[in-house]
Amino acid sequence: MKFYVILGVSLLLLWGCGTDSHVRKAKADANSFLKNIRNTEQLMLHPMVESQDLPASVARENKKRNFENFKASVNQLCGESSDFKLVNTEKKTDTDLGELIFLEYEYCKAITIVMGYTQKADGVILYSIWPMNKDDRPADLFDKGKLWD
Repeated sequence: MKFYVILGVSLLLLWGCGTDSHVRKAKADANSFLKNIRNTEQLMLHPMVESQDLPASVARENKKRNFENFKASVNQLCGESSDFKLVNTEKKTDTDLGELIFLEYEYCKAITIVMGYTQKADGVILYSIWPMNKDDRPADLFDKGKLWD
């Protein structure tokens, strides 16, 4: 009986440590991304889930255009400031994508950036970036009782 209790506690601890390591990896990846937010070439090289619905050349051009627009918005709202801080972390489960990690960052006190990560065997991969003006942030974005559509 003692053996099963010890085994159960050990498995819980291992599961908890694995989840925390995914969150740590997501935070490290997000920091790398946010430090390069004004460098489109670096962002283009950043590992992300790629669209399978578009031809590769079209997907690449869309991605580049989105990063250029993102950079222009950051420059307009933030000037030279590159300060950012983690505000919130949320884990959700999606039937198609599995365990997801969402990190909410405040960038230069003017922009809210939510970054979504999906877990993979050896870590995490960025699959969504949701920038918005801080004033446009939905109040219930990280409300524990609400599901995201």
